[in-house]
Amino acid sequence: PELLARHFTEAGRADRAIDYWLKAGRLALSRSANAEAVKHLRQGIALIQTKAPSAGRVRQELDFYLALGPATAATEGYAAPETLNVFSHARDLLGDEGTLTEQMTVLWGVYLAYAMGADYRAARDVAHRCLALAAEHDHPGMLALANRFMGQTLWSVGAFVDARAHLERSLELCAANQDTIKSYRQYGANDQVTALSSLSRALWILGYPEQAAVAAEQALTQARSMRLPFTTAFALDCEALLGAFGADSERAAAHADEGLAHSIEHSLADYEQRARFIQGALLAQSGDPQLGIELMQNAIAATERSTNRSRRTLYLGHSAAAYASLGQPEVGLDLLDEAIQTAEMMDERFFEAELHRLRGKMLLTLGRRSEGEDGLRRALTIAQQQQARWWELRAATSLAKHWHTAGKHQEAFSLLEPVYSWFVEGFDTTDLKDAKALLDELRDLSAPQTQDS
Repeated sequence: PELLARHFTEAGRADRAIDYWLKAGRLALSRSANAEAVKHLRQGIALIQTKAPSAGRVRQELDFYLALGPATAATEGYAAPETLNVFSHARDLLGDEGTLTEQMTVLWGVYLAYAMGADYRAARDVAHRCLALAAEHDHPGMLALANRFMGQTLWSVGAFVDARAHLERSLELCAANQDTIKSYRQYGANDQVTALSSLSRALWILGYPEQAAVAAEQALTQARSMRLPFTTAFALDCEALLGAFGADSERAAAHADEGLAHSIEHSLADYEQRARFIQGALLAQSGDPQLGIELMQNAIAATERSTNRSRRTLYLGHSAAAYASLGQPEVGLDLLDEAIQTAEMMDERFFEAELHRLRGKMLLTLGRRSEGEDGLRRALTIAQQQQARWWELRAATSLAKHWHTAGKHQEAFSLLEPVYSWFVEGFDTTDLKDAKALLDELRDLSAPQTQDS
């Protein structure tokens, strides 16, 4: 179609050329040739704008912008101003008219722009609008999408229990309505895979690492079988992210490597930088903080150029931990202060407990014991308020280690034992192994001592 579009354009037959530029753009989009799709669609839009204003022109322009949105999001990034401009213009063209699919397509793009830009309040408003629209039309496919949006947003702001409920509802709808949930597959997304991947992140932080790993693996297997680039990138990113949370680091590194290659191949800018960052974070965790910092800083710089602000608290927190491991806790503290301010400003709270735990540990390293202990207590309180069992385990372990060093063995045991005892799975993870080893030591030290007669 692009060849015919070019010939009709050169021949001055604008109407025929416009039709074929749209076909060419949609074809390229279906193959995930996103940069090519943008080029074709922009050619058609330029021709449309030479025509006199009319209802027909508005309809033509809307068709082009509905296709241009996903292509621009992939090439420029979902949070890029250009992406939001495209979807916002589509929303203006659509008004209150259009089919449910058209309305949800526009909301889909606006939601992702807000979510990737870390404007979670606006993203939540859009998710509410999607839920209302899907319920109004009694459309299970759209309702699955809307519940996924809400679940992802709630996870970002630290409401993990509610996030899990919405994501599980999305999966229930997907399972019960397979035949109707097809509307967004043309854009490279699948609600079942993305909901399952998102659920894996919630399950991990809620304290179910084995269930989380199973969900993430199922999502990636399904994504690969579908051969949808965006969906596969999403699933690979979730697998890699679990490594930063405490999953198998070698497995996570392999997924980050694959995610990077996949994102470059399909021009998925946001997921390329996410993969680069996780590569750096895992390197820093495994003993090469200098190279890890370099990779993380490069990824952060690239995301900032694209105005992508999501996960900034995670990025700053892991960078801070890497600097601390190099013997530069002062640098780490500055980064953590920025991260905590960012969490407050943007309401990005999924990593908030960890920020305070890391801050507390660094303050203790500098001999600021009172402040350090306050930081660890603050981390524990936040984790408990969020019902984030994984962060609670880490905070309790760190605080118990501090008390153990101070000779407060019974207090340390009494703090950590009930937190550890809550867990029913994941005992092969490093975090639970560390907690168990500390508990065994504390149990021996805090046991009543008997005297020989």
